[in-house]
Amino acid sequence: MNLTSLNFSIIVNWKPKGFGCAKACSYCSWSHSPLLPHGAQSAADISAFIRDCKKSFITISGGAEPLYRFDEYGSQLLEMIRTIKAHGFKVRVITREVQHVSKLRGIVDHFSVSLDADVLAQLPLYQGDWSDMDVEYSMVMPPLPTQELALLRPQYAAMRSQLGKRLVLRENLNSIYPVDLTQLSFGHSGIVFVPKALCLSSRYLSTIDCVGHDIVQDNEGLARYLMGNPDVYLFGGFVKHLANPVVHMEYGDIDAIALSEDVLETLRKQFAFTFKETSPNGAYPRYFLGKSTKAGKTIQLILMNSQADALRFIHSAQYDVDRIGYSDQQFYFDPVMGEGRIRQAINSKQVSLVPGLRDMGLFHTQRPQIEQRHKVKLLRKGFTIYDNHPNPFI
Repeated sequence: MNLTSLNFSIIVNWKPKGFGCAKACSYCSWSHSPLLPHGAQSAADISAFIRDCKKSFITISGGAEPLYRFDEYGSQLLEMIRTIKAHGFKVRVITREVQHVSKLRGIVDHFSVSLDADVLAQLPLYQGDWSDMDVEYSMVMPPLPTQELALLRPQYAAMRSQLGKRLVLRENLNSIYPVDLTQLSFGHSGIVFVPKALCLSSRYLSTIDCVGHDIVQDNEGLARYLMGNPDVYLFGGFVKHLANPVVHMEYGDIDAIALSEDVLETLRKQFAFTFKETSPNGAYPRYFLGKSTKAGKTIQLILMNSQADALRFIHSAQYDVDRIGYSDQQFYFDPVMGEGRIRQAINSKQVSLVPGLRDMGLFHTQRPQIEQRHKVKLLRKGFTIYDNHPNPFI
């Protein structure tokens, strides 16, 4: 097996419509990707794709879940496996559906079981059936800076010892932080790391034969552009992640204010975004929803004329925790609330409704409904909200 050669992976999604996976992993960007297949890849497409593979195996992975509803869709998987083996390659399957793994004994050569809390709880029910099978375990690391990931090394070592087989730690594709894997080394092959660069340089068969960076968004590169651009002001969950990535480990859509249409053009050209305007003709500011053709985050973007308007918008949020922006490597805290109060709200997830009148002049006409949905999202993320103050709109 030539470890320096590119990985070749076939992305699968068995459902004719929708996303065929029983999980809702926080780091998954595939569920809305336009490049996700629906049904099996053809034998002709698979044969053309694997012709240049220099390794001994082909991986079948998500996208969606390869063993999703195996009794219903397994025949499609088995047909793809037969095509791969007819070309002399072994087959590796990445899965969370541990209840089906033993059914593929002698058919699939290598299994990589993706771990989360649910899978870890189920393992004792099925591991005893895998003693004669080639099974490794993999886990996506949280999107944290190197120094925070290093603190998790004892937990990973204990997990590997408990599992008794190789543990593969995968760099999170949603991470915006560069990771120095040399600082995370365990000094043995029982725990290995898969960097983002490997995933982004590998070959994939989705609806097309492509390289990883063609179909998966490099959020680190996207974040670097947005965070370093003086014409971009970030706010919302992304900025909470910047302020305290340990407490706010995950972020959803990226909320941004652009001071120039050049920002939209760069996002279109460099990051494959398309934008749909959601504000009425002639309205100010202009609201856009941006989605990339690559698997990645959605951008909620507002086009404004000035820094003053951007900060006026951010610093008029309903809750103290949201009155923080970020632009060109700098935080912008609402001077009325003060940095200390806002950081305390971010770090403790204890937030308060800001009392008194607010400037609502730059908000969307549906702002009351938007703020109600935002409150629900905060509660679902474990925030405690103190909103006994009046909340007049002006």
